[in-house]
Amino acid sequence: MKGVFITGTGTGIGKTVVCGLLAGFLRARGMRVTTQKWVETGVTDGPSDIDVHRRLMGDSDAGSGPLLSDRCPYRFSLPASPHLAAAREGRRVDPAVIEAAYRRLAETHDVVLVEGAGGFLVPLSEDLLTGDLVARIGLPVLVVAGNRLGCVNDTLLTVEAVRRRGISLPGIVFNRLPGEGDGTRAEVQDDNLRIVAAITGAPVLGEVPLLPDPACGAEAFASVGRAFLERWRVI
Repeated sequence: MKGVFITGTGTGIGKTVVCGLLAGFLRARGMRVTTQKWVETGVTDGPSDIDVHRRLMGDSDAGSGPLLSDRCPYRFSLPASPHLAAAREGRRVDPAVIEAAYRRLAETHDVVLVEGAGGFLVPLSEDLLTGDLVARIGLPVLVVAGNRLGCVNDTLLTVEAVRRRGISLPGIVFNRLPGEGDGTRAEVQDDNLRIVAAITGAPVLGEVPLLPDPACGAEAFASVGRAFLERWRVI
């Protein structure tokens, strides 16, 4: 069994879509795949991030009871960093609960894809950063970068934070964002992939194009999925 932590250069840059599409890609190749999100904030009556994963990976049953709670151990209503969202409800994120849930999923699946909340150094509590728990559990990190003006700095900082913790980095996936398609921005976006690869030396696995309906994105994601699988098998 192998797990992968999917982090991002920030909030709202496409981690959920990449996680779901990657899960579907691996499942189509015969792997027993599940997804997990340690903490989800801003919870409403609408679909959760796990629901989005399920839709994109063709998972008809998220499970119930213990299985469902293991896939998302903590859910909070305040759209904020986990430490603050938990405090608002008089609760605290316990890393032991998260790690135990991850281990249970790992026992029954070939692959567990864990989507982070926000960026790599988001605090889970006053004394624990997300990246430190990732290092403790021993997960390699896939970085998702929202491909827009300014993402080079965000991506370099994320890669540096991952590497400083001695964590394996199978690659970086860029995600094309809406509203970034004029001529100047297109030139910037194309160069973002090149310059990040040149500076970090990390594998840039490709770019997920803008998808009107991510549920129909399996074909568009396939090249990224193949590049990930090739890298992941050698780490």
